[in-house]
Formats: sequence, C-alpha cells, structure tokens
Amino acid sequence: MPLTPREQILFNPGPVNLDRRIKENLFNVELCHRQPEFEQLQDRVRSRLMTNLGIDPNQFALSLMHGSGSLAVDAGLATFVRGKVLIVDNGLYCQRLARTLSMLEGAQVHVCSFGIGTPFDLQALEKAVQDLKPEWIGTVHHETTTGILNPIDDVARLAQRYSARLFVDAVSSIGVHEISRDADVICFNSGKCLESLLGIGGVIWRRDLRSFPTVPVLDVTTYADALPGTPHVQAMIALDCALDIFESEDRPGRYRRMVGAVWTAGSRHFEPLLEEEHRSWVLTSFRLAGRDPDQLFTKALEHGFVIYHGQQELRSEIFRVANMGASMNEEVIEDLFRVLSS
Repeated sequence: MPLTPREQILFNPGPVNLDRRIKENLFNVELCHRQPEFEQLQDRVRSRLMTNLGIDPNQFALSLMHGSGSLAVDAGLATFVRGKVLIVDNGLYCQRLARTLSMLEGAQVHVCSFGIGTPFDLQALEKAVQDLKPEWIGTVHHETTTGILNPIDDVARLAQRYSARLFVDAVSSIGVHEISRDADVICFNSGKCLESLLGIGGVIWRRDLRSFPTVPVLDVTTYADALPGTPHVQAMIALDCALDIFESEDRPGRYRRMVGAVWTAGSRHFEPLLEEEHRSWVLTSFRLAGRDPDQLFTKALEHGFVIYHGQQELRSEIFRVANMGASMNEEVIEDLFRVLSS
C-alpha cells in the first residue's frame, strides 16, 4: 500500500529533504547500468566528486558502491586495515569502527577512549600512539552521536609524525567540513551533506595501499574502475544533479548560517550539550533536562518536523537537530523550536 502523500521537514542527519530539481529529474529516463549513457554518467560523477572534494586522482582512487555510508566504512576497513590499529573514540560510530575491525582476522584493535561527546586530548592521544606504535589510526570526523567535530587535521599530523596510516569515517561531514588530504582512506555517502538520494557509499583511498582478501561485495578495489554488481542507477542520476546544485552555491557557508540559526533558536529554550568550539555545522545536541524524549518527538512530528532521539544511554539525556537538506531555512528552524518549547 503506498504511503499517504505528506510533507515533513527532516531534522535528522540523513536522509535529507531533496531539492525539487533532483526529484523532478529522477525518472526522466530509466537506464540500464550497461548502457553507454550510464557509463558516461558514472564517469562524470566520479570526476566531479574528486574535483569538488579537492582530491588528487594521481594519489587517490575513488570507489562508488551501491549502499549506505556504513557499507562504505565496513568495506574500507575490510579491504585495507590490518595490523595494530588505534581507534580514537568519543562516540558510538567510533566504537562501531572498533567492533567491525575486531571481526577481521589480522587486525589487532586498541581503543583510546575519551568518553562520548568528550573532545580529544591530543597529548594523551600522542602518548597512546607512542606506546602502541600502530600501523593505522582510525576515527570519525563528525560524530553524530553528539554532533562533535573531531580535529581530523591534528590527528592526521599525528599519524604522519609516527608513520601510521589514517582511516576516516567522513560520512556526516564530507561536503561541508574540510577533509584531511593526508588521510589514507576516507568514507562517505550520497545522502547526507551532499544532499542527494541515499544509495551510494563512497571510499576514497590512497593508491599505494595494500589490499586484503575479503568477500567480493566488500572489496573496495573492484569498484574503482567499474561496478561489479547492479548499482542503484537512480541514485547515480540524483548525485549528478546534486553536484550541479553543490557547485552552484557555497555549501559550507549555508550550513554555517543554518547551524547558527539552530544554536540561536534552540538555546533560548534548551541547553546545548557541547561547547560551541567543538560543535559541527551539521548537527547539534540539546539537553532534555527531564523532558520525555518520546513526547518531544511526537510533538515535533505532529507539526511535520522529524527530530532525532539520543542513542542508547543518551536517549533520556539529549535530542538532536540536524540542519541538512533543501528544506532547511531560518523560518522552519524557528518554527521547530517554537513547537518544541510550547
């Protein structure tokens, strides 16, 4: 049974409200992935992504997989990361890196934990690197558990200083926050800050990396120059259109304005979880201060707004508001917090 048509504003960190230009062009044609037209389309998308993200194709390859950001992360880990690995942890997605690696033969996982939502202590991290001498350091750039933005350039410099490779989950930051070109593997997807249709997971990886045998669908190297399975064709069409929009605007500038509106409107009624210097421009956590999270979610939904619960032990402590997507503006942000505070 089809869903009843309705409009709602998604304040969750992906999927996002799509620009009308993407929705209008999604089904102009239904392509077969073996047609020359689709091959030209994917080549164009690859080239534009590398250019827009400032990635040197002589040093890095780009693999586009049909799946989520989580798939991209798991595939990147399974294909490239072995030996002694230090995971820098301040959120549930950092912890997910460690769990995935713990299932891979040949990966010895060590965790340097600072606590959920706690900024990295770079001196303590350097001491952990000195003691362990890892072959890889892995972490998350924007940790959507709390909205903390981790200092990825500092971690990259630390990795270089001690001859470690760097793995970065940039699923919720790429397109808005600068990524470190000194990382060795960078994972992302199409449905967050690139503001396209979900369905494409991307892995940017340094060409001199050693790869390890894994199940074929997770072998990142096979996606660098081809698509070994049937891809999400419409997601590729959508991403091509989304890149038109990306190139026509200052995406980081828009997100800075939108998150400023979230901080201003939200702070009138709720206490932000993090100090401003540690917050991303993408998602903000606010303390519930004894409010019922389900009641808050329901109140928002009744007015056409979708907010995000806190995860696991944070469910009764915080709620989260992302400012992604084409429907985001100062007016709807003000409306959301007017509803939540009523």
